[in-house]
Amino acid sequence: MAHLNKLAIRGIRSFDDKKVAVIEFFSPVTVIVGHNGSGKTTIIECLKYATTGDQPPNTRGGAFIHDPKMANEKEVKAQVKLRFWAANGMRMLAVRNLSVTMKKNGALTMKTLESILAVSDGASENLGKRAVISTKCAEMDAEIPRVLGVSKAVLENVIFCHQEDSYWPLAEPASLKKKFDDIFEATKYTKALDNIKALRKERMADLKAESERLESLVREKAHADKLKARIAEMNTLISSLTAEYDEVRAAYERQVRSNQHLNDTGSKFREIYVKVDQLNQRKDQYKEELNLARENLQEIAGTDEELAERLRTHDDNVIRQRQRRTIEEGHLMDAEEEIAEARSQHVNLVNLQGQLLADEKAQEQRIAEREELIRDIAKRHSIKGYENFPLEREQVIQFISTLSDAKRRQNTETDRLQAESRVQNDEYNLKSRQLHTELESHKQERRNLRDRVSTLQSKVADAEREVDAARLLTSRLAHLNADIEEKRRRLERAREDFRNANFEGKLAEKSTKGRHLDLQRDELNAELRTLSLQADSRARLELHRARVKAKETEIKTTLEICNPKFRKLVGVDARAETMEQELDRTALEKEREQTELDSRATVASKNLQAAQATLASLQAQAKAKEDEIKSLDRRLKAGLEEAEADGIEEAIDNANKEIGVRNEELGKSAGAHDVYKRLLQAGKTSKCCPLCVRDMNPQELSKFEKTVTEALNKSTPEAIRTLQLELQDWEVELRRLQDLAVLAASKNKLEITELPSIQEEIAAKEAEIPGLTSEANEASAQLSQIIKEIKEISAMQQHAASASKAQSEIARLKQEISALESDLLASGSARTADSVQEELDRISTEMRSNEREKQNLLADRDRQNAALRALETDLHKLQLEESECRNQLRDKDELERRIAEMNSEIVSANVRLKELDSTIADAQVPIEKLEREHKALERELNVKISEAQKMSQDLNMSADRLESKNKAIERYVKEKRGRRLKEVTRQIEEQESKVQELAVKLEKIRSVISGIDKDINEAGMTMANLRENIRVRRLMRELAATQVELDAIDMEEAAKAKRIWTEKWNVEKQKETDLHTTSSLQYSHIGGELSSYKSQLKTLENDANDFKDVHKKYRDQLIKVKMSDMANNDLEKYAKALDNAIMKYHSLKMEEVNDTMRHLWNKTYQGTDIDGIKICSDSEGGSTKRSYNYRVVMTKDQVEMDMRGRCSAGQKMLVSIIIRLALADSFGQNCGILALDEPTNALDTENIDALAASLVDIINERKNHANFQLIIITHDENFLRKLGQSNVMEYYWRVSRDSRQKSIIERHRFG
Repeated sequence: MAHLNKLAIRGIRSFDDKKVAVIEFFSPVTVIVGHNGSGKTTIIECLKYATTGDQPPNTRGGAFIHDPKMANEKEVKAQVKLRFWAANGMRMLAVRNLSVTMKKNGALTMKTLESILAVSDGASENLGKRAVISTKCAEMDAEIPRVLGVSKAVLENVIFCHQEDSYWPLAEPASLKKKFDDIFEATKYTKALDNIKALRKERMADLKAESERLESLVREKAHADKLKARIAEMNTLISSLTAEYDEVRAAYERQVRSNQHLNDTGSKFREIYVKVDQLNQRKDQYKEELNLARENLQEIAGTDEELAERLRTHDDNVIRQRQRRTIEEGHLMDAEEEIAEARSQHVNLVNLQGQLLADEKAQEQRIAEREELIRDIAKRHSIKGYENFPLEREQVIQFISTLSDAKRRQNTETDRLQAESRVQNDEYNLKSRQLHTELESHKQERRNLRDRVSTLQSKVADAEREVDAARLLTSRLAHLNADIEEKRRRLERAREDFRNANFEGKLAEKSTKGRHLDLQRDELNAELRTLSLQADSRARLELHRARVKAKETEIKTTLEICNPKFRKLVGVDARAETMEQELDRTALEKEREQTELDSRATVASKNLQAAQATLASLQAQAKAKEDEIKSLDRRLKAGLEEAEADGIEEAIDNANKEIGVRNEELGKSAGAHDVYKRLLQAGKTSKCCPLCVRDMNPQELSKFEKTVTEALNKSTPEAIRTLQLELQDWEVELRRLQDLAVLAASKNKLEITELPSIQEEIAAKEAEIPGLTSEANEASAQLSQIIKEIKEISAMQQHAASASKAQSEIARLKQEISALESDLLASGSARTADSVQEELDRISTEMRSNEREKQNLLADRDRQNAALRALETDLHKLQLEESECRNQLRDKDELERRIAEMNSEIVSANVRLKELDSTIADAQVPIEKLEREHKALERELNVKISEAQKMSQDLNMSADRLESKNKAIERYVKEKRGRRLKEVTRQIEEQESKVQELAVKLEKIRSVISGIDKDINEAGMTMANLRENIRVRRLMRELAATQVELDAIDMEEAAKAKRIWTEKWNVEKQKETDLHTTSSLQYSHIGGELSSYKSQLKTLENDANDFKDVHKKYRDQLIKVKMSDMANNDLEKYAKALDNAIMKYHSLKMEEVNDTMRHLWNKTYQGTDIDGIKICSDSEGGSTKRSYNYRVVMTKDQVEMDMRGRCSAGQKMLVSIIIRLALADSFGQNCGILALDEPTNALDTENIDALAASLVDIINERKNHANFQLIIITHDENFLRKLGQSNVMEYYWRVSRDSRQKSIIERHRFG
């Protein structure tokens, strides 16, 4: 049996989110006590949440978790941890985590975090220390009730019922039906039963269809057998005709083969004649070719082998000439490369010469600037001896050395002044620290003395107040001693009075008397019920007959009202016996039709919505594409307007051309200005080209001067800079145009591909939407009509249910009428009912009087106990106060002595304070004098240091400038740039002579190559003549061979063979023709028959193929029909068995619950207005669709009345508790847990005592079951005391609030 172990709570409701509160559940009872609002019900809520996953009512939005505003946090995390024993004996652990977050606007957001269900430590050796079963909340919600052995409905409504839902047994009928159906778990069984019946109905329809299919297969099987016999007969006939056809065909083929042999013999002479014709044609062709070849031929003497050798070696000679030409061409290319290299080196040397000339001019400029700088520095720093220019290199070096010495001397002076300033500051700081240390020591002493005086004065004042108070202690001590003696005497008297009252004996006597009276009342109630039966029988008989007539009238009225609509919907007149079944059948059909139409409407609506959404998306995409095209078009137009071109490709080509032109011009102009200048000067002077060394006439010279001058103007620095700027502008323009080209490609892609594709999709969707709209509207209209009919059927079903219920009531009333008629024959007891009732009233009055006396005794006992505790408390307080007075008297003399000592110390401290004031004033004078002297000296040194630093800075700057100039000059000298200029000039002259030599060499090589080309051309003609001589000789040989072949052929033999063939061929051919004509007639006749028979056979075989697997299908279908029939019979049996089992289980459970409720009510309820209570379950729906309606009724004198709306709040609470106890007893056999939250609400004292006694009896009855646990939550201390006095518990738990208003749980021992 499942039971609870411990519960840990953190961050739930008023429980602290930083600290865990733990409660342990005892067996057999756990009592939790606390004031209203302390957090008792939260424990039940946590148990319910841990086991079912359901939070308490009205806690949406995070109200179940500790408020973040109370915790001063943005987020609060909560946890409920429950350790329990499962029904199978395993110890389990369930952990559920929550969090609530406060948003900026103050709203709360709750989240369910990961949870854990695990087997706890040591539960199973195989599972190890702890095995996690699940971390998903949904799985835990289903798994925990399973391991506890009860359903979720029992956990929610019976075991852990919330205080707000505790009156659910008296709720409205619909809610009550749902809860009882969940507890009985009837819904899933009735649904299973309905599914079985529906499945059987569907299978019966399928069986009917399958049976018809089986009959069809029987017919097909017979037809297939007939086709098989017909095919066998046709195959035999075709075989005989085929043999006859083959014999005729064989005779004809033999004659054809004979004629073929004759034809082959005659064809030989034809081949001879053909061959002779071919040889004559070949001979004529050879003669014609020979005549044509001899027309232009120069015959060469010699044999054929000699001519062939000459032809072969001729090719080798030509190859050698070509190889020689190739070698000479290589020499030509080398010479051209050498002259190009020489000219390139000449140009590079000219460029280098221009650079060296520029460096020479820059060196002269730097030397002039250095001399100007030396003159300026010497003048500013008064350095003599450097007024005359130009200066020699040694003078410059000497000046730099002199300047460095001056700079060093100035830096030394500056360092000396700064060192002197530091020494002065150190001396001042040392003296100042000494004086300030002495002064601060005096001030610190004065502060300490003032603090000490203040402290002593405070202590003296406190001590004097204590001394003044102690003077009154003597009289107070005497009064306290007298009060203590009086309290002791009163306490002894109160204890004696309590012992003499003998409350425990009197209470035991009253309890015994109450139980005796309770037994008497039960006996009298039983006797009164027996006597009441005969007196009430006739009245109830008449009442039942009247009710039968009323029910019959009600059924008749209902049928008259509902018949027109019923006939319209069902098609037959309404009858009370079958009305509900017919409506259920019709409703089922309509619901099935509604499901199909709903599916169609949903699909049509989804298709329409999807099409509309797709259309809207496509339209948006098309608009976006059009906007993008317009934007790109505007950008392209703007870009092309700047480029002044018709198209982007044209603009890019123009830009590339402009960049190429300027790059070419820059390449020509770079470093060529001086070269062109020198070339122009050399050409004018020598009147010959400096590069090719060719003389020029006046016209050529003018053209040369014009060309070089233009190149010279283009190579000036200004022209080069202009070209570079233009090149940069064109490169920027090219990059811009390339970006525009990317935009143009994107625009073309959008216009040509993407936008037309989207527009086509839009057109397709627009054409599709009207059809989808009409389809959706049609499905919606049909669905609305079906829903309307279903609503009418639902309304009719209520009337049908009422009629069916009324008929059931009529049958029940008739049974009771029969029973009452038979009971009227029996007789009753000897006493009258009135005398028994009077005795019962007397017993009840005496019981109430006894209970009041018992309560008075309890109140007196509690009052006297409280008085005793109050006297003991007062006595203890007086004793403590008396002890404190004595201690204070002992401390008085010590306080007076300490006061005198502290006053003396205060006087001494005041004298020392005056001395320190004068000492501090004297110590201030030398400090102020020292500061004035230091400031004056510091100002004087700062002026000197500033002037020295300025002079040092000036010298440093001058030296740096001079050093920079001198380094550049020295670098030019070290690199020997002047000598390099002379060397370059000499190399230019050498290179010019080398170019002239290479030009002469190049002309020689070209003349050699021309001679070789002439030899090669003449060799081609010789080779052609050799080939023609060889060809003529070959033709003469082939002509002679052809003539020999003609002479070898025997023409007489060929003529004889021709004559024989001509005589026989016509006769044999005629014989073949006659045989073919005869056989053709037979062929036609036999072939026609064969063709007809084969056509029929093919038709039969095709028909047979349609029934190829008919035997297998027939066998499979027969098995399927038989199996389906057997399965349907089994389903019918199972449905009946399940229906009977549901009815039997329901009746047994209801009888068990009502029996437990009757026993508990009679034992607990102290009133006489209700004899008993029970739960009535009225069956509805007949045998096809049975359900139950529940109601709680009370009985008085065998008359049943609904309790809803007829009972007081106390009766409602007691009924609810008893029903939950009975349900827990019936449905919680595997779970011995029951929680009662405030069970004494609205109960009077008598019923509270009776409830306590009943609970004690239940506990005593079940405490031997180790796993039985009753959890009681109450704020009633008397109820707790009654439970504790029954010795059913040793400890109880108290829930309260601490100083921070957080709920805490504490364990207390009872007694």
